[in-house]
Amino acid sequence: MKQQALGLIETYGLVAAIEAADVALKTAAVELVNYEKVTGGLLTIAVTGEVAAVQAAVAAGSAAAAKVGELVSHHVIPRPLADMEIMLRSRGTGDPDPDPTGPGGGNPDPADPGEDGPDPDEPQPLEKHLESMGVQELRRLARKTGGIAIKGRQISKANKEVLITEILRAKNKQQGNDRNEV
Repeated sequence: MKQQALGLIETYGLVAAIEAADVALKTAAVELVNYEKVTGGLLTIAVTGEVAAVQAAVAAGSAAAAKVGELVSHHVIPRPLADMEIMLRSRGTGDPDPDPTGPGGGNPDPADPGEDGPDPDEPQPLEKHLESMGVQELRRLARKTGGIAIKGRQISKANKEVLITEILRAKNKQQGNDRNEV
């Protein structure tokens, strides 16, 4: 099995990002796995596939973005660690097409849940990803997660529900500290 690569293209403006994604997907056999809207008009798209395909797609997508808008940066990571998937899924939307009716339908900003706020009963992207992981994977992740309340044998004996709860609690604590430092 060939190793997967991760390609990133960052643009200033929506038109350049859409053009970059369109050309990248048409150029090679790659898959759009994520996009993220950042403040100030920056958008990042992420594609995966075989290393050569991702390199070709990122090069073509970057050139196309530069023609119609402003290309900020682009980069290919040839064989990222599997743990990078958590970062991709927990940032941005995690779903390249949040509205199955197509562009322009529903809530225009998936990061803005509206006046009511997020549905507390509906799992958030990171929680959904953690739920899809096996217990052994969760234990490995828990050991790598800083600020987690359980240690050593407690992690080894913890069930899936406890591991997910503790990982989310540690992640939320880290995000809270990051906000306080800013």
